[in-house]
Amino acid sequence: MTSETLNLFRLQKLDTLIDKHQLRISEIDQALSSDLRVKKATALLEKAQGQTKEIRIQLRQLENKVEDLRIKRKTTQASMFSGKIKNPKQLEELQMETEALKRYINQLEDEQLEIMIAFESAENQEQKAEKRLSQIKAVTVQENAEMLGERKMIETDLKRLLREKDAVLQSIPPENLTLYHRLRKTKYGTAVALVTDGGCSICGQALTPADQQSIRASNQLVFCPSCGRILFEG
Repeated sequence: MTSETLNLFRLQKLDTLIDKHQLRISEIDQALSSDLRVKKATALLEKAQGQTKEIRIQLRQLENKVEDLRIKRKTTQASMFSGKIKNPKQLEELQMETEALKRYINQLEDEQLEIMIAFESAENQEQKAEKRLSQIKAVTVQENAEMLGERKMIETDLKRLLREKDAVLQSIPPENLTLYHRLRKTKYGTAVALVTDGGCSICGQALTPADQQSIRASNQLVFCPSCGRILFEG
């Protein structure tokens, strides 16, 4: 085993762990910034709030309309009993108008009662949605605390790995480092393959005794004849 191959193997082990840590940090950051449970519960609450608001507006409009009609009926009745109108036909028309207003008011009050029931139901749904969102947030706060703790531990270990990587890089010639990075990019992140059971651990290519001897004794990098990765025998 050459020291050059050993250093590249050490570098790969460090890079693999660094990639794993960085991926986990990215996953944690994404989870912290966009918890789907919170988003879903928030959407349900907003929907319930919108329904409550819509029904509240309908109820207020209906209440105002009923109040206006009551005022109009009172005004009409006041005209009837003021004594100023002497014409029987006009009095009869006013009487018919007050009765029509009363029937219309009664109809609207029935509608108002139905809307009030719907409004109460909407408020209950909104309260349930608010409670559900609070419960989910409480759970995620606890989970987030755990994830933040995990993230802190990963960051600490990541700093250690990066320091170790810097030390290993000092002992790798530039041309070997360039080759290593090119292979990592084209070989799905694995530039160096272990030799296990007489073959390449990545592609399974069997190695001849001469290949294995060359890996142990050569001062040059030896590549798998099948996948092209650098071979290392531990």
